[in-house]
Amino acid sequence: MLKKDGNPFTFLIVDDSRFARSSMVKLVEQLGGNVIGEAASGAEALQLHEQLQPDVVTMDLSLPDVDGIILVRKMMSVNPNTLIILSSGISHEEVIEEALRAGAEHFISKPLDIEKAKKIIEWVLRVSNR
Repeated sequence: MLKKDGNPFTFLIVDDSRFARSSMVKLVEQLGGNVIGEAASGAEALQLHEQLQPDVVTMDLSLPDVDGIILVRKMMSVNPNTLIILSSGISHEEVIEEALRAGAEHFISKPLDIEKAKKIIEWVLRVSNR
């Protein structure tokens, strides 16, 4: 999917699992997105988010060095226009609701169902109206 200006959406992929990152990179590229960075930790994600200013961040909620909800809040304070899509194998409703209140757009359950994940990402990009 392309933005209204005709350019592809830019993505930062954040997950401490190399396999999960590569799966998400492939999925984003299939959708026509441009992956401009990958991070394996919260600290690295925050630095790359500030430096690269991606349109979209896909992020594992459970990172080894920081709580995902805190990271969402920090990213939103740097750039409130960032679209954040969380993923996690833990799908506690309270945690998901808190993440959405913090500024995340949507949530993808792990293990990744590729078709469902594609639909969620496409929906987020479409409703972003960019």
